[in-house]
Formats: sequence, C-alpha cells, structure tokens
Amino acid sequence: MVIVFIGPPGCGKGTQANILKESILPDLNILTVSSLLKEKSQDESILGKDIKNKMDNGDLIEDTIVISVLKEKVNTLLNEQILIDGFPRSSIQADSLLEIFENKDLSIINFDVDDEQLLQRIKKRSMEESRADDSFFEKRLQIYKKSHLEILNSLKKNYSVIDIQANDEISSVTAKIVEKLGLN
Repeated sequence: MVIVFIGPPGCGKGTQANILKESILPDLNILTVSSLLKEKSQDESILGKDIKNKMDNGDLIEDTIVISVLKEKVNTLLNEQILIDGFPRSSIQADSLLEIFENKDLSIINFDVDDEQLLQRIKKRSMEESRADDSFFEKRLQIYKKSHLEILNSLKKNYSVIDIQANDEISSVTAKIVEKLGLN
C-alpha cells in the first residue's frame, strides 16, 4: 500500500499520517520529504550543504534532488506500507511517481483547507513546535498555490485523486480518510 498526502503547509498531513500509523497501520513507513531532505542536509556532502542552505532560506529544493532523495529511500522499503507526506510539489515530481513506484497503485489524498484556517494552524504550530519553516509560511503558501492546480492535473493523468475537506476537527478528517482508503 502506498498513500500520498498532498496539500498546503499546515493542512494536517503530518497529524493524519501519525494517526494512521498509531491507530490503524502500525507498520506504515511515513516518508516526510522535509525529513528526508533534512537528513540529507546533515551529511556534510556538497549536495547536503546546498539543501541546508536552501531550507534555511525557505527556498524550494530542485525537483531532481527531491526525486532522487525520495527514490533512494523508497528503494530500501520494497513491498512495505508507505505514506508520503509533502510530495509531489511540482508537476515534474508528480510525473516521477510512475518511475519511483513502477506503476503500483497509489492512494492520493488531497487536503483542502481554507487559507484562514491554515494561518491559525501555522501560528499555533509555530508556538508549540517552533519549526523553522513556519516562519516562511506565507512564502511557502504562495509557492504552493502557484503549482497546486498543475500538480493535480499531472496526478490525475495517472491516478485517482481523493479530495478531503480538512477544515474539520482532526477526528472527522481521520474518519473521512479511513473511509476513502477502505481501512474501516
């Protein structure tokens, strides 16, 4: 089983991924692209230093680098349950899913959340977790909005995309995801 969560920063992808792992799919491998990039940024390689510099400035990492880092990790997980959070972030990345997963079935969940709700969530998260990338929220949201429709169109060429209204309470969003994935 491969699940892909897409949506803007602060929409609840990470929260929902953790709930699925803790309550329904204990063997689920959650691959957060930001964590994979962060891990790579600490390996002191030239590529790692470049990734670190871009992340520190709130810039997006080039598609080829993100695809390579994700593919490298996926190849170590063979037939295990995988949930990808934070990928794809471009139509090039969306098209790369076919190559990365060699035509396996993917369940793609698109989180839809109002901008005002996102802003409230990010403010709360930045106070609780003090994540560095939250200080660039507005920049990240604008980048996301510019590319999201293009990403959806690329995904829909090869996959069914399940839209989830994620403005609701956490438990309600979880119930929607569980139902749509047929995990109940």
